[in-house]
Amino acid sequence: MIFDYIIEIFDIVIVMHIEIRPDTNERFSAKIPYDAALVNSIKRIPGYSWHPDRKVWSFPNTQMHLDMLLTMLYDAWGGLVGAGDADYLPIDLGPHIDRFQREMLAKKYSRKTISSYCRTAELLCEYFQKLPSEITRDDVIDFLADISEKAASASTINVAISAIDAFLPSLKGDVRTTALTRPKKDRSLPVVLSREEILALLNAVENLKHKTVLSLIYSSGLRVSEASSIKIGDIDRYRGMICIRCGKGRKDRTTLLSSSFLRLLQRYLDTYNPRIWLFEGQNNGTHISARTIQHVFAAACKKAGILKKATVHSLRHSFATHLLEQGTDIRYIQELLGHKSPTTTMVYTHVSKVRLTTIRNPFDDLSDIF
Repeated sequence: MIFDYIIEIFDIVIVMHIEIRPDTNERFSAKIPYDAALVNSIKRIPGYSWHPDRKVWSFPNTQMHLDMLLTMLYDAWGGLVGAGDADYLPIDLGPHIDRFQREMLAKKYSRKTISSYCRTAELLCEYFQKLPSEITRDDVIDFLADISEKAASASTINVAISAIDAFLPSLKGDVRTTALTRPKKDRSLPVVLSREEILALLNAVENLKHKTVLSLIYSSGLRVSEASSIKIGDIDRYRGMICIRCGKGRKDRTTLLSSSFLRLLQRYLDTYNPRIWLFEGQNNGTHISARTIQHVFAAACKKAGILKKATVHSLRHSFATHLLEQGTDIRYIQELLGHKSPTTTMVYTHVSKVRLTTIRNPFDDLSDIF
């Protein structure tokens, strides 16, 4: 556990007025004096969370995450007083990450993929304190094994393998990372909210802008990144459709625009008068961030008393499931969601209640005991 490791650096923590302590079995927290530049660096650590009520950051409970946090502290404050340990001195990855980023841009990788792959590349090198040319296949295996040991999902591990494979072309051939066994994807079912829960969720949101964006995600089956970057010109109110520009896989698609949602939309437009982006951000010329929408959703769930482990993406899952339950052909649902394969859309048949309502529950035969 990394908390044994924290005890070893406790004198360093005290000197720098930093409190690092166990948060839960799966996370540790860090209370750090405010530094604008450091905040931007911390947000590059995968899995971080900010807790405004306690004014602390929390991170996944792995030594890799703690090492990365300490490295950022060294970089921001010029070394921790009394550390005297060269193992934690940061290495210069800037030129290597810049080159990697340019290569992915040239290959038209999505912004989200570039960001994810760059974070993985940085973590790999920081983990071993090695430059890319020094990383070996055994290093990669140890890195992935540590991620897997910390209960990372199969999807996370597969993304890490793809990122490393792109970042280290020198490992191609006998030591190609794709030769490693890729774990099968977890067969988890999507979290779906009932229509009653959707209504309670939306009624719990008082801010008109926030109510509108959550309503749009559910009524059109959008991804949160798609909803945040919708432009006014992408909405065709006369045809009752929305055009999603460069969605996942850089594909355009059209989806439904609810006539009931149009009334809410018109009230929102009259109130906020957005210019380019449908949902503008705090700074001029920007759109609302996906993280803001996520926070709005989480607050609404709490206020509505929804106990399911739902995320904003659950609204998209609910859209698809409710369409299926009302008899919409699954091929149309696939097109509305922008799924490449019908197999992806078929998962909603496992959470739809339609196929279950025809089954008689054997407990019903015991009604005489009440």
